[in-house]
Amino acid sequence: MLNIKTQLGNINFSQNIINKIVTECVKNVGDRVILLNYKGKYMNVVPGLASKMNLYDEEAGCIHADETDQGIRINVYIAVRFGVSIKKVTREIINSIYENFEKFMGEKPARVTVTVTGTFSKNIAKRHIEVSR
Repeated sequence: MLNIKTQLGNINFSQNIINKIVTECVKNVGDRVILLNYKGKYMNVVPGLASKMNLYDEEAGCIHADETDQGIRINVYIAVRFGVSIKKVTREIINSIYENFEKFMGEKPARVTVTVTGTFSKNIAKRHIEVSR
């Protein structure tokens, strides 16, 4: 849970709100990117249902958010469609996350890391490429 102190008091943001903001940023990229867990696999039904019921604190391993002294650190795990520029797509996702956090929460995250766990066309080919800012 993220806590932000303002002049009016404390504001608490749950993990689900952070997941929703990041998921919308990834969906804005289109069908060039899909969310996968840190192992490069699709979200299973059980962790997905558990995350919807607030029994599991992350969106089935696709999005990790940690609060530090400097701010919030976000790790996002994705797969990129074969032939799409990883540099351009990850830059677009990171910029979108920074903009949306600034707009909705009033402060930017300390660090955003997008990890490309694979590329996909018909099948998923495993990769592990980290892009952060």
